Amino acid sequence: MERASRSPYVILADLTLVTMLTMYVEAMVIPSLPRIQSALAATNEEAAWVVTAYLVVGAAVAPLFGKMGDVYGKKRLYMIALSFYSTAVLTAGFAPNIFALIAARAVQGFGFTLFPLGLSIITDTFPRRLVAVAQGILSAMVAIGMTIGMIAGAYIEEYLGWRAMFHIAFGLSIVMLVASLIVLESYPPVSHERIDYASTVLLSLGTALVLLYLTEAPYRGWITIAQLPLLITGVALYLSFFIYETRSTRTLIRLDLLKQRNVMVANIAGLVSGVAMFMLYLGVIYFAEESPPYGLGLSVIGAAMSLLPATLAMIVISPLVGHATSTLGPKPVLIYGSLVSTIGFLLFVVNRSGPLQLAIDSFVTGVGIVSIMVPIVNMIAVSVPADSVTVSLEFNTMVRFLGSSVGPVLAATLLTTYRAHLPFEFSGRLFMFSEGSGVAFNYIFYIGALASLATLVISLFTKNYVLRQRRNITAI
Repeated sequence: MERASRSPYVILADLTLVTMLTMYVEAMVIPSLPRIQSALAATNEEAAWVVTAYLVVGAAVAPLFGKMGDVYGKKRLYMIALSFYSTAVLTAGFAPNIFALIAARAVQGFGFTLFPLGLSIITDTFPRRLVAVAQGILSAMVAIGMTIGMIAGAYIEEYLGWRAMFHIAFGLSIVMLVASLIVLESYPPVSHERIDYASTVLLSLGTALVLLYLTEAPYRGWITIAQLPLLITGVALYLSFFIYETRSTRTLIRLDLLKQRNVMVANIAGLVSGVAMFMLYLGVIYFAEESPPYGLGLSVIGAAMSLLPATLAMIVISPLVGHATSTLGPKPVLIYGSLVSTIGFLLFVVNRSGPLQLAIDSFVTGVGIVSIMVPIVNMIAVSVPADSVTVSLEFNTMVRFLGSSVGPVLAATLLTTYRAHLPFEFSGRLFMFSEGSGVAFNYIFYIGALASLATLVISLFTKNYVLRQRRNITAI
């Protein structure tokens, strides 16, 4: 494999800043949705699509961009994705209506592919013994970017307006576009086979329809006439994809790789742990902002600050987790992360009486989550051939975000189903208002704990290995 002549740490710095930027943009939208909805006269369902459009398109195109990265070169696809993303961020800031904003956010979905492409570039850039550490640092940027985005987004929206969020993000994205063009090496293609677009269409459409079903479930129901065709067609397309792949000579994703024990463990664990990760973010934010006595009644900024300990934990812990993955292997690290994450979610159930308690719980759970993320990524990177690394990482990212998409749906359903009614007085008159009850939050955190326990069970099937030398993998 051709090594990069430029310092790998300069390349890592560029990749981490781009990842942090994209997650910052995605997170900054969340606290501003009510203002955006009001400004553009949108319904609740339309406003929800401002967030969902990014996820649907991103998950749908991820495997294709991964395969194209292997065939045409990773830097080329990285720059194409970042260019699409930057243009869409600029367009979003000038959107005249909610539908134009949703369309711009959909194009921003190409930014979804930047994180797994970055992971693949790291695999080509660093010696094997340092790959997990570098991947851990890049993975931590997901949480860091989300936390910064929630805090900074709330400030910018409050003082400059929601359009300014996108204008500022566009300026930053152009800086990173130029930096990436200069810093990244021209990684040669590692595969020369033609891309099978038929299988790409099957997988992409299936993913999009399943995500549409999950997104619309809180508004249209789980088993309604309008919803069931989305789910049935999506599942049918998935089945068609796997059947087609067994007969095609030009596969998008080699099914024999997906059958490898560690690749299968990484994908299943990624799906399940994705639910846990978003239960952490949504549970903390919703609970912190909910009015007393069922929440803490914090501001948007205060709620985002509650996640700061989890973010700090990921900054400090992720390189250590990467080092442990290299020296001890992914199996013990996955088991450790799953146990700590489970304990963290259970702490939320019994210990959330104030901001300090919430911050402590977030810290513990954050340590667990990052200890799951890093070995999953490393297992994919070291288990597949060089000509399949990028597409396999993109596929794993798609699977993890499918799991993540379940989190908002479950949280919204629980908060709608289990509500408390409280009186309040206004202008001498007594009114009633409803909010998510303590039972709803307990269930949210219990689901996070169950997802973490399920990840623990899955991790027991990992075939452990230790990266003792640059190119040697020793099985344990």
